[in-house]
Amino acid sequence: MDQLRKEARRVLQQTPWNRPTTLESASTRLTLAQLWTDVSSHENSSYLDACESLYAALSFLETGYDPVLPAQDNAAEATAINALSHWASQLALPSSEFAVCFDDNPEITEESRLKSELAAQFITLMEAKVISTLDNQPVASSPDVIVAMASFTSKKDPWTTNDSNNCAEIHLNMACQNDLWPIIERVLREKVRPLFTKTKNPAITSEGRKSLHPVARTRFDGGALDDSTKPWKTTDVYAPAVLSWIICQYKLTDPSKPAHKASLEAHFPLLVPAILALIDDNNITYKIKGCDLLSQLLSPIQESGSDILLRTNLVSVFQEAVTACLLSLPSITPETSSLKLLGAAYPALLALLKATYQLTSKQPISQTERNTQSYITNLSKILRSNLISSFHHISSSTPASTNAPTSFPHPPIATTKTTILAAHPRIWRWRGEILGGLAACWLHVVEERKGNGETSIPVLDGLARNLQSTAFALKYALLNPIPITGGSLDPDQLAVKGEVQSGFQAMVDADPELEGLFALDVADS
Repeated sequence: MDQLRKEARRVLQQTPWNRPTTLESASTRLTLAQLWTDVSSHENSSYLDACESLYAALSFLETGYDPVLPAQDNAAEATAINALSHWASQLALPSSEFAVCFDDNPEITEESRLKSELAAQFITLMEAKVISTLDNQPVASSPDVIVAMASFTSKKDPWTTNDSNNCAEIHLNMACQNDLWPIIERVLREKVRPLFTKTKNPAITSEGRKSLHPVARTRFDGGALDDSTKPWKTTDVYAPAVLSWIICQYKLTDPSKPAHKASLEAHFPLLVPAILALIDDNNITYKIKGCDLLSQLLSPIQESGSDILLRTNLVSVFQEAVTACLLSLPSITPETSSLKLLGAAYPALLALLKATYQLTSKQPISQTERNTQSYITNLSKILRSNLISSFHHISSSTPASTNAPTSFPHPPIATTKTTILAAHPRIWRWRGEILGGLAACWLHVVEERKGNGETSIPVLDGLARNLQSTAFALKYALLNPIPITGGSLDPDQLAVKGEVQSGFQAMVDADPELEGLFALDVADS
C-alpha cells in the first residue's frame, strides 16, 4: 500500500481532476480488513492526506480487490466493511467552509469538492463490488451513508460535482428501492432532527405540533442571531440538501396510496421544526430554502388529501412564518435579495392555502362552500395586507436616498404583479387598487422622462413596457371573466365587464398622460 499511496499522492498533486481510473500499484492483493488497517493508521486531517487515502482505496477496490480470495475471517471482513463505509461517508460530507457560499464572492478550494467526489465514488464502488454481493448487509442503507450521498443530489449546491451527483443517484436508487420509508424515518430521527433541536421555536412543541401555550420571545431576542445553535448553518451545511431529497421522495411516489400517505403524515412532525428554522433564519438564502422546502412538502400533502395541517394546528404557524418574509423589502433588504425571497414566499403561501382547503386543478376550487369562503378570505387577506401594501411601500414617491436616480426606486419589484395572471378570476374585486398603482407609477415615468428631456433611458423604457403589458393583462382579465367557483359568473363580474371600456376612458379623460398606459388594445390581440 505504501507504493500505491505514493503514486496516488503524485497524481493528486499534478492532475487531481484528470486522474487515471486505476494506478499501476493497485493490483496489490489485500483483504478489506487489511485495507482498513492501513487506512485507519494514517492521518486524514488534511485534505491531501484524506484524498490520498480515498484515491488509494478506490484504486485498490477497482483493481486489487478479489471477493473470491481464499476463506478469510468473515467477522473481520464485516467489521472492515462497516468501518470503511462509515469512514468514507464522513469524508464525503461537505466541509464547513461551504457555509460561506451563501455570502458574496466566496473563495472555496477545489480540494473540498475533490475529497467529497472521491468519497462518493468509493461508497458507490463499495456498493457495486462488495456490499451487493453479501446477504443481509445493511451498510448501504445506514443513515450515515444515506445522508452522505443525499448531500449531493442537487447540482445547485456548490460542493456538488457531476461525478458526485451521479454517484449519489446510483447509490440511493439501489439502497432505497425496497425499504424507502423506514430508511427515511431513521435518517430524519437520527441525523436530521438532532441538527435542529437547539434552534428553538416557541410556536411548536417538541413533537412538531402547534404549542397551545407558547412562550413569547423577548423583543430583542438575540437567539435568532446566534449561529452556535444552528449546526445546519455553520458545520453541517448539507442539512437542507438532505431535507430536499427526502421531500422529493414523497413527490416521486404516489401520495394517494395509503402506505405512502401514512408515511408522509408520520414523518411530517419530524420535518416541521427544520423547515420553520430555515424560514425564521436571519439569512435571506436560508429563508428562501425554507419557503421552497415548504412548497415542495405541501404538494404531496395536497395530492394525498391529507388533513395533517389542520390536525396539527400548524396552518397559522406556517402562515405567520412565511408572511414575515414578505416584509423583507428595500431599503433594509437589497432589491435582488427581496425579489428572490418574494418569489419563494408568495408561492409557499398559496400552496399552504391550497393544501389546507384541498384545492387542486383536477377538482372544483373547493369541495365545500365553507372551504371556498375560508380560502377566499385568506387569499384576500394576503392580497390586502401584504401584496398591495408592499407594492405601495416600494412605490413611494419619496426617493429611497438622496442619490436615488428616480423617484420610483424599485421598478423590478413593483412590476412583479403576477397577481393578475395567477388570480384573474377574482382580480375584478381589486381593479381599483391595481389601476391606482399602475397609474401612479406611469405618471412617475412620464415625469422622469420629461425631466431628462425625453431622452431614452433603458430602465424607464423597460418599466413603461411592463406597465403597459400589466394594464393590458388587467383589461383582458376584466373583459373575459371566469367563474370563481366553477359555476356561473357573479353578477358583479358581468357588471364590471360592461364598464371596462368607459372606466379606462374616464381615467384618460381625467389625465391625458395616461393614454400611453392603455396603448395596447385587447381588441388588437
